[in-house]
Amino acid sequence: MPESGPTATPARAATSERRPLTILFADIAGSTSIAEQLDPEDWTVVVQEAFGRLNAIAARYDGTVARLMGDGVLVFFGAPVAHEDDPERAVRCGLDMVREIAALGADGHGHNVPLQVRVGINTGPVVVGMVGSDIAHEYTAMGDAVNIAARMQASAPPGGVLVTAATYKFIAPLVEATDAGRLELKGKAEAVHGYQVTGLKRGAVSARGLGTAVHSEMIGRDAQLARLRGAFGIVRARQGRVASILGEPGIGKSRLLAELRADVTATDPKARWIEARCLSYGRSLPYHLVVDLVRSAIGVAAAADEPETRAALERCTKELFGDAWLDAYVYLGHMLSIQLTPEERARVSGLDIETLKRYTSSIVGIVRALAATGPVVIALEDLHWADGPSIDLLLNVIPLANELPLLVVATSRLDRESEGWRFVSGTRDLFGDALIEIRLDPLSGAETRTLVGNLLHVESLPPETREHILTKAEGNPFFVEEVIRMLIDRGAIERRDDRWVATAKVTDVEIPDTLQGLLLARIDRLPAESKRTLRVAAVIGRQFGVTMLERLLEAKTND
Repeated sequence: MPESGPTATPARAATSERRPLTILFADIAGSTSIAEQLDPEDWTVVVQEAFGRLNAIAARYDGTVARLMGDGVLVFFGAPVAHEDDPERAVRCGLDMVREIAALGADGHGHNVPLQVRVGINTGPVVVGMVGSDIAHEYTAMGDAVNIAARMQASAPPGGVLVTAATYKFIAPLVEATDAGRLELKGKAEAVHGYQVTGLKRGAVSARGLGTAVHSEMIGRDAQLARLRGAFGIVRARQGRVASILGEPGIGKSRLLAELRADVTATDPKARWIEARCLSYGRSLPYHLVVDLVRSAIGVAAAADEPETRAALERCTKELFGDAWLDAYVYLGHMLSIQLTPEERARVSGLDIETLKRYTSSIVGIVRALAATGPVVIALEDLHWADGPSIDLLLNVIPLANELPLLVVATSRLDRESEGWRFVSGTRDLFGDALIEIRLDPLSGAETRTLVGNLLHVESLPPETREHILTKAEGNPFFVEEVIRMLIDRGAIERRDDRWVATAKVTDVEIPDTLQGLLLARIDRLPAESKRTLRVAAVIGRQFGVTMLERLLEAKTND
């Protein structure tokens, strides 16, 4: 008979696993002094409202709220399901938490107490799983990375987001931050380097790549770029076209699209390029893709504030629609969540289906007006992360390519279960043989060698180092860049005068941290049995016989 009661031996509720995690701690600053000013019931109401908002923000970015602690919250990014951009999600979540709780304090709700949160974030290896007994257990993470995140939160200023260097390296191209230097954290023998993140960089969209210091011309995609150039040539002749660029993560979809944009800009100054990018956490954000498209059409960045967005929308709709501008302004303004007057709000239908129709007609009107002055290119990136309402709307817009000088180019991974795949299949049905479908394959060995040589600007790179990069990258351009960045960051290759040379550390380098998140995110989407097979195969090594794997799986099943 099993033991029971308070003295029972803890039983593991589920298997634990080791994985990289980004941990966020958020805590209401000065909560003790604030609580002294309020009746306990009023303070409870304030804390509950704060928790409600913090939890909603964490859910927006697919974070896992692991624990509510007094007046603070612990959130995991990367478990139980990983995403390739978990550090970025955590930092965006922290910035939103700071703004939201400050707004809650400003609202007052009759309590007249200022509220601010401190946010600490760290990234590192942990062991995650269910701990406790059958009576009481929780899903949690254990390891020093969690402790460091807690200490960073304690060191953060009120209303501040403090991250470790381990997190900062993933998000540096995206954020505005100040170097906080080496921090002496309670209980830590060694200082931890920290950065205070103050906001997002205007116009920054991706943390990928090596930046401008190490650059290469596009390799191995000349034929695909030629097809897209040809499509734009047809559009300039007043016939529309639709193209899709499909491929695995990091294979070069965005780079090909960037090369097309440069070519379009150089070829026809009258051409109008409108672009929208899906957010990795955007599947649950209705119309987020279309909102980005409208912002691009009216010429404002995603980081633009409400007055700037409102002014740009008014200016654009007046230019394009003349005296009939108000209807488009109201419906697009409603979509963009700008402030409308009571009279303007009264024009918005209360029926969802009618609102969708007016959203569509307003965007169709903008595309028609722009196409009257020259060719228009609509670029849609990362449709595998698109939300359903945006896809519904866009499927009603793309038929314009049958009658206007319009080129629609969409990029997507080969994710047939995603909402965005409905766009890919829908364009096939609408345009048939007129659809330009480009599938990107891995680079050949010769192309990868050329890319490595271009990125490192020398041909004298030691052969063993070059082969090491080729082995790790396996023909994926993003993997090539990330392996090189890791080698540089870890001192495995060094710049000496005009050439790169390898150090003794080059043989010790494994998969870059930036790629671990990408691979883990894909593994987490597999069925449980497939994940179990992968774990067993990983123990065997890179190469093995199928018979050996089958025997190990059978033995593990019988244990």
